[in-house]
Amino acid sequence: MRLLNDPADHVRAAAIRNVRLPARVLADLLHDRDTAPTAVTNPAIPVPVLQRVLTAATTAMPAQR
Repeated sequence: MRLLNDPADHVRAAAIRNVRLPARVLADLLHDRDTAPTAVTNPAIPVPVLQRVLTAATTAMPAQR
């Protein structure tokens, strides 16, 4: 948990991707625009949750021309 506040980007990213990160903390990271791109790569995210995240992201994107 302390590593999430480390000044080094690579240390924070490794902490965010750690499979032992508590689910509540991971959920908060997924809802934060700054940490979501890294948090979504955490392998501990259950597939149905990942599918919901990806569906929400694609529906929120503006239509391509």
